[in-house]
Amino acid sequence: MALLIKKFGGTSVGDLQKIKNIAKHISISREAGNDIVIVVSAMGNTTDKLTHMAHSISSNPHKRELDMLLSTGEQITSALLSIALNEYGIPAVSMTGSQVEIITESLHGKARILEIKTERITDYLNQGYVVVVAGFQGASLSHNGSLEITTLGRGGSDTSAVALSTALGAEKCEIYTDVPGVLTTDPRIVENAKLLDLISCEEMLELASVGASVLHPRAVEIARNYGIKLYVKSSETNKRGTLLISKLKPLQLKRGGLELTKTVNNLEIVEQQVVFGLSHLPDKPGIAAQIFEKLSEADIIVDLIIQSTHEEKRNDITFTIPEKFLERTINQCNQIIAKIGGTYIFKTNMTKLSIQGAGIMGRPSISAEFFDTLSKANINVSLIATSEIKVSCVIDVKDISKATRFVSEKFKLFGSQILINPSLQIKDEPEVRGIALDKNQVQVSFRNLPDKPGVVASICLALAEANLIFDTIVQSERTTELNTKDISFTMSKDDRKNADHILKNLLQKLPGSIIVDGPAIGKVSAVGAGMAFKVGTAGRIFRALANEQINIEMIATSEIRTSCVVLEKDCNKAVTAIHKFFKLNE
Repeated sequence: MALLIKKFGGTSVGDLQKIKNIAKHISISREAGNDIVIVVSAMGNTTDKLTHMAHSISSNPHKRELDMLLSTGEQITSALLSIALNEYGIPAVSMTGSQVEIITESLHGKARILEIKTERITDYLNQGYVVVVAGFQGASLSHNGSLEITTLGRGGSDTSAVALSTALGAEKCEIYTDVPGVLTTDPRIVENAKLLDLISCEEMLELASVGASVLHPRAVEIARNYGIKLYVKSSETNKRGTLLISKLKPLQLKRGGLELTKTVNNLEIVEQQVVFGLSHLPDKPGIAAQIFEKLSEADIIVDLIIQSTHEEKRNDITFTIPEKFLERTINQCNQIIAKIGGTYIFKTNMTKLSIQGAGIMGRPSISAEFFDTLSKANINVSLIATSEIKVSCVIDVKDISKATRFVSEKFKLFGSQILINPSLQIKDEPEVRGIALDKNQVQVSFRNLPDKPGVVASICLALAEANLIFDTIVQSERTTELNTKDISFTMSKDDRKNADHILKNLLQKLPGSIIVDGPAIGKVSAVGAGMAFKVGTAGRIFRALANEQINIEMIATSEIRTSCVVLEKDCNKAVTAIHKFFKLNE
């Protein structure tokens, strides 16, 4: 007899009939002899309605009271489903997060899970009950030892389900949604989007962090860390859905640290890098495609690609290559510049320094601490690129020993956790497995920042202290004689509103600098494990956009993701173009 965790989301429990249908589904699984724990979200748009009610009374509701209010949505669903199960003759009991004793950190609105005390759930299971748990919520211990209701943030029911699977040692965790599983892209944009039989947790983390709403990144992070068999399935069919697989050796569950595992697992150092900065390029569709197609013709392996925001109808694109490709790259760049105009410079003796770990960008303090550590070591950063599982920068080779010492001490990384020039094993993986779109983004640029250590750290620290999540941080190279740099990043629309006073305070400390908000945009991201092993993937992505006359506002890459910020009006067309170009429907 297996223990199964089944989670049903908001659309799956949208009305009473759907709740009754879930009860029928559970009865079939029970007949097979399984023990079952169900995790539920609030019905339909309940959370949005409750949030609106709170903000109708106060522009800044107290976070404790907001958690008290929002947690009621899941409690309603869990009680109704328990009633329905009992009506079908299945003994069931509903439990809140605090009744289960899902213990979280003392942070309202975005609390992370410390541990789950399983005794009460196990006792009910041993008595033959189906346990229905209100997702999205837990409880923290106050200073006087009493329990305070906390919530896990939007999408928190996914997190509740996978965390319970970990704590209870469940055979598998099934997330039921209104789609048949993880698709190559949003079927509302591309009708012939294809169902994926499986996907790696690393790929799913990237997709989830850049707009794919089928799973919350924190849930994927827990599944990755503890080796949970995680399925995404339709609530309306009995099909297998999509299986998420973790390539990591599962961590041992430690008391008080379920979701607070070591955030940074590795420090990666890639030596003998060259930074190429192309500037004064025409700002029009197809330029990025021409550049990287030309480099691909010479079999040049490109690592980081960074394009910041446009300025005065011209554009800058920066990329890194291994030093062995230097002469070939110079030759190709000369041909590129001769054809499209602009100028270029390059810097040799550079090193890429990266910290790695699941869910890094979901914890803004980690990036801030990384850059602050480099600043305290008086190390200047030339380039910055981020992803959900990695934060990378490029520094001078003379600084690498000091950087390694300071960063490894900061994040307690030693021995095998410090990877020098790691070799990639060629794998037969698709270069693009899926495409995500995030329209809830704005782009913000700091221009004319002083080019000295500590500048990026001050920006990241200020945002992190306010618990504002920034995404797709890019810092490119300038070819001007000005000793300045530009840093651009994207963030959610809501966080941008809350960040206004913080950004203005930063400007006072950075004389001569300005903040520029970009136009209405969306972020289109192609993700695939095969990107790391195939030459020219980025060029092909850019070509797909160029063929549709879509201009690129920003570019940021990692080993398995290429993100392009485009105008909001072009978002759906961009997703469709990349999906078709890479034949993801086949």
